[in-house]
Amino acid sequence: MMHGDVTYTDEALYENKLSVVFEDQAAARDTLDKVREFIRNNPTVYCSTHTPLGYENLESKKVVDLDNPPQTIPPGEIAVKEATGKYICSICGQVYDPAVGDPEHGIPAGTAFEDLPADWKCPRCKQSKEKFNKA
Repeated sequence: MMHGDVTYTDEALYENKLSVVFEDQAAARDTLDKVREFIRNNPTVYCSTHTPLGYENLESKKVVDLDNPPQTIPPGEIAVKEATGKYICSICGQVYDPAVGDPEHGIPAGTAFEDLPADWKCPRCKQSKEKFNKA
């Protein structure tokens, strides 16, 4: 199931919380209740608007179980580390690793991200390289 802004995160879906933005609270509540009812009655892969693992959930066909939410990492426990040299697509989460390259698209191992052709696209979602961030 894909949607607009019924929920911004999977945590909101599991906790039955409305998004922070809505024009009509009663309609928003009704919509979220219907989404949760659908999920309870149908095996559903759900992609929230700002879910970092949405694409991975879709690829692995991870079905939502509202009674057993996945464990999340509290923001205070996320550690800042050294850059990895890899780049991550901000749209789908695809990782570009210079050590691996993109051999399926003619990019040999050892090709620095900065040296990718200007017209290179994310192999997964086909977005431009400007959508990638340093990891």
